[in-house]
Amino acid sequence: MGGDDAMSMERSRRARFTNVAPTAGEFKMAALLAGVFFFLITPLVVQALVGWATTGVVALPNGHLLDAYGGLLRSDFGVGLPDRVNAGLPSDAVMWVLTLVGEVLVLGAVVVVGMWMRDATGASSRHGLATPTQAAEALGLPRLRKSAAVIRPDLYARSGRRTH
Repeated sequence: MGGDDAMSMERSRRARFTNVAPTAGEFKMAALLAGVFFFLITPLVVQALVGWATTGVVALPNGHLLDAYGGLLRSDFGVGLPDRVNAGLPSDAVMWVLTLVGEVLVLGAVVVVGMWMRDATGASSRHGLATPTQAAEALGLPRLRKSAAVIRPDLYARSGRRTH
């Protein structure tokens, strides 16, 4: 067996034992960033939808994003929107209630999609593999140690073993 073949087999063996699923920490960080993004964008989407429902014009505060968020911090919806759309918006109290409903819907959607993605990618799961404690209980610690090279050849390969 040539040197290239042995290297290729070793690379192939390593690739089989490499976990490419996102870790639980990576998954939590992605969900957190998505949640913050959707939390910040929801008031603007709500005012755009209400503006569309009242005036028939879909308008976002294009080019006036900082002004729009400043207006929201002062409880003033419609900042950065065309005057026609701004005039058609209901009172700020109604807009805040609608925004709260929108935030709850978005939060629910983020949780559902996040749980689906976690299950689909296998993050925070072992894809049916036993934990070390479960394996020790099932096999017994002496047998587990004796079979380590078979169970995890990537970690416990026997030295001096011939590869051909």
